[in-house]
Amino acid sequence: MSEIKTLVGSLKLEKEDFADFRITEVESTSLVVRKGNVEQVMHDISIGGAARVLVNGSWGFYYTTDLSSEGIRLALEKAYKAAKALSENVIEKSKVKIERTYEDEVKLNVKIDPRSISLEEKVKVVLEFDKNIWKGNEGIATTSVALSDSVKKEYIVNSYGTEVKYEVCSTRISGSAVAKEGDLIQNVSTSVGESRGWETIKEFDYVKEGQELGKRGVELLKALPPPSGKMNVIMDQSLVGVFIHEAFGHASEADAVKANRSILSGLIGKKVGDEAISVTDDPTIPGMRGSYPYDSEGTKAEKREIVRNGTLVGYLHSLETAAYLNAKPNGAARAMNFSSKPIVRMSNTFIENGEYSLEELAEMIKNGIYLAKSYGGYVDPARGQFYFTAQEGYLVENGKIGRKVQNVSMSGLTLDVLKNVMGVGNDLKLAFPGTCGKDGQWVPVSGGGPHIAVKEIVVGGRK
Repeated sequence: MSEIKTLVGSLKLEKEDFADFRITEVESTSLVVRKGNVEQVMHDISIGGAARVLVNGSWGFYYTTDLSSEGIRLALEKAYKAAKALSENVIEKSKVKIERTYEDEVKLNVKIDPRSISLEEKVKVVLEFDKNIWKGNEGIATTSVALSDSVKKEYIVNSYGTEVKYEVCSTRISGSAVAKEGDLIQNVSTSVGESRGWETIKEFDYVKEGQELGKRGVELLKALPPPSGKMNVIMDQSLVGVFIHEAFGHASEADAVKANRSILSGLIGKKVGDEAISVTDDPTIPGMRGSYPYDSEGTKAEKREIVRNGTLVGYLHSLETAAYLNAKPNGAARAMNFSSKPIVRMSNTFIENGEYSLEELAEMIKNGIYLAKSYGGYVDPARGQFYFTAQEGYLVENGKIGRKVQNVSMSGLTLDVLKNVMGVGNDLKLAFPGTCGKDGQWVPVSGGGPHIAVKEIVVGGRK
């Protein structure tokens, strides 16, 4: 490995040129069970290296599975030649901003390495989880349970002197069910995901969680049809997590800003929400699903303020976007594997705590709906439009949370929601452990916040 630094240093680079070489190894397992049948059991190991070279404002990229000295030399040479050839016709020249370099090694820090657990044990867990969703829950029509774990190692060297090695772990288990009665269908799901080891799965009570999931689905068949129209809304922590990740977080990724595909372009220092709203992205929180020590460019991970008291104060940056927007690199460039380029990504994104209890928020909105347990949705970060579904809702009448309603959606404009916040709760929780897709790459993330109350959101339900 020590030869890589010499090979990167041997490239004939000018002052503003740049090069790095990254080795990424990922060992992963994924299992899927549907309706009691094991449909997927996969164990995969991928290892390779990627060379990036910036010459006269143009990038060259080349990846390889040949990690011999000659293989690495050839990869760097091909990336260099590609960058040089492309630089003759580049219109907008790229740059990188390096404020400091790093030399570090971070070992895997988990109690139980998931690689030490047999496939038989993992299959047993997903089958038991699935079995308990059905147990005593007549009305369940179909189920799906998934378990995944991975250990990722990255080694990054660049032409400025950075040399870092780190290891991270990711574990997740999820279950979903469809309850059906005649033409009425209700969807429910639950999941747990962290950057800890197999202890995450070991602590998951799949008997209790499975039975409660099935029970929730069946009970929703008897709940009230949800209302439709504009109304005051309380969002629970998981729905806040999906909203702040999908509707707002992607717009704060500086590559979207650079490409003019973000509603937040040009708004640094401007009000984007109520003064009670502060948004943070923090990859340094121990154990959280989106946590990591260094990004795939070798920049140290750090806590990143995006919104402070309603004012946009920062974006998430790679070395290139930091140079383009004259900002500080903040370690937000992540690559899924060795064949992927590092791109700007979120980690653990959340709205920070306010001062109100859930009961006080209900009194605040007086009449409306409390939406709980997110179930996915759609967002257009360039236009700021979103559509999300909650697994269940509760009518808020005369300031009290009451009768349960079925699957219900909410939609609107991102900045309108943030500006129409009535109150922010004091019960912050990172309740959305997800896997985020962007440009064909998937990385572990989480999102959350406290309960928040917002006025006049469009809510939709079945008639």
